[in-house]
Amino acid sequence: MSVIRCTWCKLYTSSYLSCNLYLHIFMTEIPQDLFKWDVKQRLTLLEATVYWTGELVTGFLTSTFSISRVQATKDIALYLSLRPDNLRYDRSLKRYLITEQFSPLLITGSPQECLQVLQASQSAAPPVVTLMSNLPAVEVLASPTRHIDVGVLRPVLQAARFGLVLEIGYQSMTSPEPAVRKVQPHTLVFDGWRWHMRAFSYSHNEFRDFVLARIHQASVVGKPEQPSPVDALWETLLTVEIGPHPGLSDSQKQVVERDFGMVDGKCSTTVRAALLSYLLLSMRIGKDDYQREAMVQQIVLLNRKELQPYLAF
Repeated sequence: MSVIRCTWCKLYTSSYLSCNLYLHIFMTEIPQDLFKWDVKQRLTLLEATVYWTGELVTGFLTSTFSISRVQATKDIALYLSLRPDNLRYDRSLKRYLITEQFSPLLITGSPQECLQVLQASQSAAPPVVTLMSNLPAVEVLASPTRHIDVGVLRPVLQAARFGLVLEIGYQSMTSPEPAVRKVQPHTLVFDGWRWHMRAFSYSHNEFRDFVLARIHQASVVGKPEQPSPVDALWETLLTVEIGPHPGLSDSQKQVVERDFGMVDGKCSTTVRAALLSYLLLSMRIGKDDYQREAMVQQIVLLNRKELQPYLAF
């Protein structure tokens, strides 16, 4: 499985246990002191799970928070006392399902909120680190946000989580007009600039990347008639080696080596073959990196020959 597999319950768990880092994201219509801190976290996770995946199993709360089934049942009952029309219990499926009348209480329900949590869930820092105080002033440069419709993101998340097939209306930049595609997504990817889904395209009979902001309509079709093939490029791991531009002076090369933690003039990173082009683009490495001015380029790709079969340039 991918380390960024959109298994929503797992992702939301690691993020919400980071507590104070995300509390500013959420809006609430209830007094802040009505619940104990731990109860509010469980209810927030409950609501977010239902909203974005469409369902909730009681066992998820027990395993996530190491609480008893009795406590989990009490949490659900408490939530239903606040939002009685948000959930309904399906006896045949033995789980709670979202209703058409769902109205968020503890989350905003915005796509950006969801994507922030997905991105933060990949942080290597343990949850306790996010509670640090007495820190200096910090300013994070935010790029313009790409608009993603909530009516698109929810079915995409559900399809990726449960292995379902989607029908999407997609505007490719290689086509003058939008087209309808039938796809089965398996992973959401953030490349540092935009979100896309890695999916098997039944229309093209191959795996492709679909930018979420370019999907103007999405609906779940159902389960696939047969399993999609193995995504070979996704499963293939590559080693990318970079080093200082040969046109730099020895002193400048040493600075670059320190910047990237290079050893013996190079540093290595592992990336999926399907994501190689995004990684190189983020480092401004292309077919002309050796020809570009050294002071501008600063780093170059060292093992180009080895990666050639996977390069897009």
